Amino acid sequence: MPNSSRSFRVNEVNQSAPDLSAPIVPGKSAAGFVLGSRIEDFSIRPNWIENRSQCLVQAFTSVKVWSENGLITQIGVYEGYLGTLDHHIRIGSTIAQVESWCRCQVVENDEDNLIAQGHTGWCFETTEWADNRTVEENRNASIVAIFVHQVP
Repeated sequence: MPNSSRSFRVNEVNQSAPDLSAPIVPGKSAAGFVLGSRIEDFSIRPNWIENRSQCLVQAFTSVKVWSENGLITQIGVYEGYLGTLDHHIRIGSTIAQVESWCRCQVVENDEDNLIAQGHTGWCFETTEWADNRTVEENRNASIVAIFVHQVP
């Protein structure tokens, strides 16, 4: 059973990220990118860059990286990403599988992100829901994006 206080081993910063098979580590890393590290430390060029008012978003194949003042603040993984969270949750997993893995309820937070209650440092988005707009009635919706962010 996962534990929100579990410590995960995070490898050294991978200068050639993204690694599409790297584990997803809540509050720490994904795709070889490590939260809090300098985006300039990575030698790979993004497919595109979007400069938003408060942050910079860099898109790579199946990965997006958000940074503020040069430091990575969020990592998103998408279709084509092969890494898993705790060897169980991946792109394509369902809400029901997340609930079974974490032994908790999946809910929407104040920012409309799906979260596993009590498991911080990550959130996710799923395929479009059926007519019913509640998590309980859409437990078969598949994950299309997983986001790793720092824990406040």
